[in-house]
Amino acid sequence: MAKVSQLTKDTALFDARGETDTIRLWENYRDQALLWRGIALIQIPTSLVLVVLALILWTTRSVTLNVPAKPLPGMYIAKEIPDTEFIEVATDFINLIGSYQPSTARRQFNQAKQLLVEPMLARFDSEMMGIELKAIEQTTRTQLFFADPIETKLERIDDRSVKVSFVGDRLKLVAGQEVPAELTRFTVVLTTIPRQQLNPYGIVITNVQFENLSRDRSRRERN
Repeated sequence: MAKVSQLTKDTALFDARGETDTIRLWENYRDQALLWRGIALIQIPTSLVLVVLALILWTTRSVTLNVPAKPLPGMYIAKEIPDTEFIEVATDFINLIGSYQPSTARRQFNQAKQLLVEPMLARFDSEMMGIELKAIEQTTRTQLFFADPIETKLERIDDRSVKVSFVGDRLKLVAGQEVPAELTRFTVVLTTIPRQQLNPYGIVITNVQFENLSRDRSRRERN
Protein backbone atom coordinates (compact mmCIF):
# COMPACT_ATOMS: atom_id res chain seq x y z
CA MET A 1 0.00 0.00 0.00
CA ALA A 2 2.88 2.33 0.77
CA LYS A 3 4.28 1.80 -2.70
CA VAL A 4 0.92 2.56 -4.35
CA SER A 5 0.59 5.74 -2.29
CA GLN A 6 4.05 6.90 -3.38
CA LEU A 7 3.26 6.30 -7.07
CA THR A 8 0.09 8.34 -6.69
CA LYS A 9 2.01 11.28 -5.22
CA ASP A 10 4.61 11.16 -7.99
CA THR A 11 1.89 11.17 -10.65
CA ALA A 12 0.26 14.19 -9.07
CA LEU A 13 3.55 16.11 -9.10
CA PHE A 14 4.16 15.27 -12.76
CA ASP A 15 0.71 16.51 -13.77
CA ALA A 16 1.27 19.77 -11.85
CA ARG A 17 4.55 20.39 -13.67
CA GLY A 18 2.90 19.76 -17.04
CA GLU A 19 0.13 22.19 -16.21
CA THR A 20 2.70 24.87 -15.21
CA ASP A 21 4.62 24.47 -18.47
CA THR A 22 1.43 24.85 -20.46
CA ILE A 23 0.60 28.09 -18.65
CA ARG A 24 4.08 29.50 -19.28
CA LEU A 25 3.87 28.60 -22.98
CA TRP A 26 0.47 30.29 -23.24
CA GLU A 27 1.81 33.40 -21.49
CA ASN A 28 4.69 33.57 -23.97
CA TYR A 29 2.27 33.38 -26.89
CA ARG A 30 0.16 36.08 -25.25
CA ASP A 31 3.15 38.40 -24.95
CA GLN A 32 4.04 37.88 -28.62
CA ALA A 33 0.42 38.47 -29.63
CA LEU A 34 0.36 41.74 -27.67
CA LEU A 35 3.63 42.80 -29.29
CA TRP A 36 2.39 42.16 -32.83
CA ARG A 37 -0.89 43.86 -32.08
CA GLY A 38 1.00 46.92 -30.83
CA ILE A 39 3.11 46.96 -34.00
CA ALA A 40 -0.01 46.69 -36.14
CA LEU A 41 -1.69 49.55 -34.26
CA ILE A 42 1.36 51.74 -34.91
CA GLN A 43 1.80 50.66 -38.55
CA ILE A 44 -1.76 51.34 -39.65
CA PRO A 45 -1.86 55.09 -38.80
CA THR A 46 1.72 55.52 -40.03
CA SER A 47 0.78 54.01 -43.39
CA LEU A 48 -2.24 56.29 -43.63
CA VAL A 49 -0.10 59.36 -42.91
CA LEU A 50 2.44 58.33 -45.59
CA VAL A 51 -0.35 57.82 -48.12
CA VAL A 52 -1.72 61.31 -47.37
CA LEU A 53 1.77 62.87 -47.72
CA ALA A 54 2.32 61.04 -51.02
CA LEU A 55 -0.99 62.37 -52.36
CA ILE A 56 -0.07 65.91 -51.30
CA LEU A 57 3.32 65.69 -53.03
CA TRP A 58 1.72 64.23 -56.15
CA THR A 59 -0.92 66.95 -56.44
CA THR A 60 1.43 69.87 -55.66
CA ARG A 61 4.46 68.79 -57.71
CA SER A 62 5.93 71.15 -60.31
CA VAL A 63 8.64 70.72 -62.98
CA THR A 64 11.19 73.47 -63.65
CA LEU A 65 13.36 73.28 -66.75
CA ASN A 66 16.37 75.57 -67.20
CA VAL A 67 16.63 76.14 -70.94
CA PRO A 68 19.65 78.11 -72.24
CA ALA A 69 19.14 81.08 -74.48
CA LYS A 70 18.32 80.12 -78.02
CA PRO A 71 21.40 80.63 -80.21
CA LEU A 72 21.42 82.09 -83.65
CA PRO A 73 21.05 79.48 -86.42
CA GLY A 74 24.34 77.58 -86.31
CA MET A 75 26.05 80.34 -84.35
CA TYR A 76 26.40 81.62 -80.78
CA ILE A 77 27.01 85.27 -80.13
CA ALA A 78 29.65 86.24 -77.57
CA LYS A 79 27.22 87.39 -74.88
CA GLU A 80 25.67 83.88 -74.75
CA ILE A 81 28.99 82.14 -74.00
CA PRO A 82 30.47 81.97 -70.46
CA ASP A 83 33.70 83.82 -69.70
CA THR A 84 35.51 80.56 -68.94
CA GLU A 85 35.16 79.37 -72.54
CA PHE A 86 36.88 82.48 -73.93
CA ILE A 87 39.63 82.31 -71.31
CA GLU A 88 40.25 78.64 -72.13
CA VAL A 89 40.60 79.29 -75.88
CA ALA A 90 42.86 82.32 -75.31
CA THR A 91 45.00 80.33 -72.85
CA ASP A 92 45.43 77.47 -75.33
CA PHE A 93 46.55 79.93 -78.03
CA ILE A 94 49.05 81.71 -75.76
CA ASN A 95 50.48 78.39 -74.60
CA LEU A 96 51.07 77.41 -78.24
CA ILE A 97 52.87 80.59 -79.28
CA GLY A 98 54.35 81.67 -75.93
CA SER A 99 56.11 78.48 -74.80
CA TYR A 100 58.01 76.37 -77.33
CA GLN A 101 61.22 74.59 -78.26
CA PRO A 102 62.93 74.73 -81.66
CA SER A 103 61.81 71.18 -82.45
CA THR A 104 58.16 71.84 -81.60
CA ALA A 105 57.66 75.49 -82.62
CA ARG A 106 56.53 74.81 -86.20
CA ARG A 107 53.99 72.21 -85.11
CA GLN A 108 52.63 74.47 -82.36
CA PHE A 109 52.35 77.49 -84.66
CA ASN A 110 50.46 75.44 -87.26
CA GLN A 111 48.06 74.31 -84.56
CA ALA A 112 47.63 77.89 -83.35
CA LYS A 113 46.68 78.99 -86.90
CA GLN A 114 43.52 76.91 -86.67
CA LEU A 115 42.16 79.33 -84.05
CA LEU A 116 42.68 82.44 -86.22
CA VAL A 117 40.55 84.24 -88.80
CA GLU A 118 41.31 87.14 -91.12
CA PRO A 119 42.87 89.65 -90.87
CA MET A 120 44.90 88.05 -88.05
CA LEU A 121 45.53 84.89 -90.06
CA ALA A 122 47.42 86.72 -92.84
CA ARG A 123 49.46 88.66 -90.28
CA PHE A 124 50.32 85.48 -88.42
CA ASP A 125 51.50 83.82 -91.63
CA SER A 126 53.83 86.70 -92.49
CA GLU A 127 55.15 87.54 -89.02
CA MET A 128 55.09 84.34 -87.00
CA MET A 129 55.29 81.57 -89.63
CA GLY A 130 57.78 83.56 -91.70
CA ILE A 131 60.08 85.83 -89.69
CA GLU A 132 59.64 84.52 -86.14
CA LEU A 133 59.71 80.80 -86.91
CA LYS A 134 62.84 81.20 -89.07
CA ALA A 135 64.60 83.03 -86.22
CA ILE A 136 63.59 80.32 -83.74
CA GLU A 137 64.95 77.49 -85.88
CA GLN A 138 68.18 79.31 -86.83
CA THR A 139 69.09 80.39 -83.29
CA THR A 140 67.66 77.26 -81.59
CA ARG A 141 65.70 79.55 -79.34
CA THR A 142 63.55 78.18 -76.55
CA GLN A 143 60.90 80.35 -74.90
CA LEU A 144 58.76 79.93 -71.81
CA PHE A 145 55.89 82.19 -70.82
CA PHE A 146 54.66 82.05 -67.23
CA ALA A 147 51.32 83.82 -66.98
CA ASP A 148 50.25 85.20 -63.62
CA PRO A 149 46.69 83.90 -63.00
CA ILE A 150 45.88 86.93 -60.86
CA GLU A 151 46.65 89.24 -63.78
CA THR A 152 44.44 87.38 -66.27
CA LYS A 153 41.55 89.70 -67.18
CA LEU A 154 38.54 89.43 -69.46
CA GLU A 155 36.71 92.41 -70.93
CA ARG A 156 33.57 92.22 -73.05
CA ILE A 157 34.01 94.83 -75.78
CA ASP A 158 30.46 94.42 -77.10
CA ASP A 159 27.91 91.66 -77.67
CA ARG A 160 30.13 89.98 -80.26
CA SER A 161 33.72 90.58 -79.11
CA VAL A 162 35.73 89.71 -76.01
CA LYS A 163 39.26 90.72 -74.99
CA VAL A 164 41.43 88.54 -72.73
CA SER A 165 44.80 89.77 -71.45
CA PHE A 166 47.63 87.81 -69.81
CA VAL A 167 50.61 89.26 -67.94
CA GLY A 168 53.64 87.20 -67.01
CA ASP A 169 57.37 86.58 -67.38
CA ARG A 170 58.75 85.61 -70.80
CA LEU A 171 62.00 83.70 -70.50
CA LYS A 172 64.24 82.96 -73.51
CA LEU A 173 67.14 80.55 -74.01
CA VAL A 174 69.21 81.28 -77.14
CA ALA A 175 71.81 78.66 -78.05
CA GLY A 176 71.72 77.42 -74.48
CA GLN A 177 72.29 80.90 -73.01
CA GLU A 178 69.58 82.39 -70.80
CA VAL A 179 68.35 85.87 -71.72
CA PRO A 180 67.00 88.08 -68.91
CA ALA A 181 63.26 87.52 -68.42
CA GLU A 182 60.87 90.17 -69.68
CA LEU A 183 57.53 91.11 -68.20
CA THR A 184 55.11 90.75 -71.11
CA ARG A 185 51.42 91.32 -71.72
CA PHE A 186 49.56 89.28 -74.36
CA THR A 187 46.16 90.61 -75.45
CA VAL A 188 43.82 88.32 -77.38
CA VAL A 189 40.60 89.52 -79.05
CA LEU A 190 38.01 86.84 -79.74
CA THR A 191 34.68 86.59 -81.52
CA THR A 192 32.44 83.80 -82.82
CA ILE A 193 31.69 82.18 -86.17
CA PRO A 194 29.21 79.41 -87.07
CA ARG A 195 30.01 76.52 -84.76
CA GLN A 196 31.15 73.08 -85.83
CA GLN A 197 31.88 69.72 -84.25
CA LEU A 198 35.54 70.55 -83.53
CA ASN A 199 34.65 74.02 -82.26
CA PRO A 200 31.26 73.68 -80.50
CA TYR A 201 31.06 77.37 -79.54
CA GLY A 202 32.65 78.72 -82.73
CA ILE A 203 35.17 80.83 -80.80
CA VAL A 204 37.97 82.29 -82.97
CA ILE A 205 40.70 84.90 -82.58
CA THR A 206 40.66 88.13 -84.61
CA ASN A 207 43.66 89.94 -83.13
CA VAL A 208 46.69 89.29 -80.92
CA GLN A 209 49.05 91.88 -79.49
CA PHE A 210 51.95 91.73 -77.07
CA GLU A 211 54.04 94.34 -75.33
CA ASN A 212 56.93 94.31 -72.90
CA LEU A 213 56.18 96.04 -69.60
CA SER A 214 58.45 97.51 -66.98
CA ARG A 215 58.04 96.26 -63.42
CA ASP A 216 57.19 99.76 -62.18
CA ARG A 217 54.51 100.21 -64.80
CA SER A 218 52.96 96.87 -63.91
CA ARG A 219 52.79 97.83 -60.24
CA ARG A 220 51.15 101.18 -61.09
CA GLU A 221 48.52 99.50 -63.26
CA ARG A 222 47.82 96.96 -60.55
CA ASN A 223 47.32 99.69 -57.95
